[in-house]
Amino acid sequence: MMLVLGVVLLPAVALAQQPAPPAASNSAALPAGTQPRYSFTPVEGGALKLDVETGKVSFCSKGDTGYACLAVPDSRDAYEAEIGRLQAQLAARGPAAKADTGNSLVVPLPNQSDFDAALDYATRLYQRLRAVINGTAP
Repeated sequence: MMLVLGVVLLPAVALAQQPAPPAASNSAALPAGTQPRYSFTPVEGGALKLDVETGKVSFCSKGDTGYACLAVPDSRDAYEAEIGRLQAQLAARGPAAKADTGNSLVVPLPNQSDFDAALDYATRLYQRLRAVINGTAP
């Protein structure tokens, strides 16, 4: 009985473990030399859809009413909009605003008395340090 059961089940198990034939891909339907416009990458909760022509990215997921793709905000668009706004603001101020760099900080060069004060400070610091090391500090 055990032998008969093994003979019946063994071919069924072998057939179940055979790999399925490869499915026809969507790219096979495209003419030779062309690539699909969209590329999908699975992520947690759905998939990211990349429009290969424009570079726009969308997040696709299954909602209550079915699948929906929402555009992912592109920070580059925000930067370009801010640059455009600032350029328009500069243009409204006129050519005088472009010439003014706004750097009006002037630092005077040190004179001899500044060097002397720094040298006196360093000398006192060195003498105190030697006194601490020698154990003669007050």
